[in-house]
Amino acid sequence: MTSNAQGRTNDVQFYDAAKPATALGALLDGPDSDVRLLRLFNHYRHDWMNDIQILMGYVQLKKYDKLLPLMEKIKEKVRQESYVSKLGIPSLIVHLLAFQAEVKELRLEMALEEEIHLQDLVQPQEAADAVMALLACFREEAGDSKDEENVFELRLARMKDRLKLTARYEGKYAAQRLQRKERSFKEIHESLETYYGEHTAVWTLWWSYRH
Repeated sequence: MTSNAQGRTNDVQFYDAAKPATALGALLDGPDSDVRLLRLFNHYRHDWMNDIQILMGYVQLKKYDKLLPLMEKIKEKVRQESYVSKLGIPSLIVHLLAFQAEVKELRLEMALEEEIHLQDLVQPQEAADAVMALLACFREEAGDSKDEENVFELRLARMKDRLKLTARYEGKYAAQRLQRKERSFKEIHESLETYYGEHTAVWTLWWSYRH
């Protein structure tokens, strides 16, 4: 375990299936589950109301040329939410939905081109754990740069008999700290490939499907 000058640990925190509380906690477990469930519903209700209000505003102002791009955006959002709900690992699905609702310092974007069923992998829980660990890693980096928007895109794609996960972070980050996290991560996920740019970091992971 390593620590920086402020006493913050740089270890990657991995999800333990026996302990549902992770960086965000299990949404439906614990004494505050009802409150957190309501918070999640309110977040998505508010999100959808915003889209409806914008849509109605364009209609009232007769800005019909703006309707199609907005409808395409809404359609894509619905598609991604549907894909997330079908990942097949309930703990991960809840974690992703709660992350989008509760975390303000890092905007999570899901990018799936088709339905991905993690239960078809040789090690489905390992893949779910890795996704949650990645979110924890980059959320800490985003927490240190609150003066600008930070975006974290998770892209899942089936490549023949393997699943490719590409995690792309756009924002400020501390290179040395993130590279220490990378080394800890590689102790468990040897397939990890990384790229670092000035304001971009990309981590890529692979898992095999069952034959």
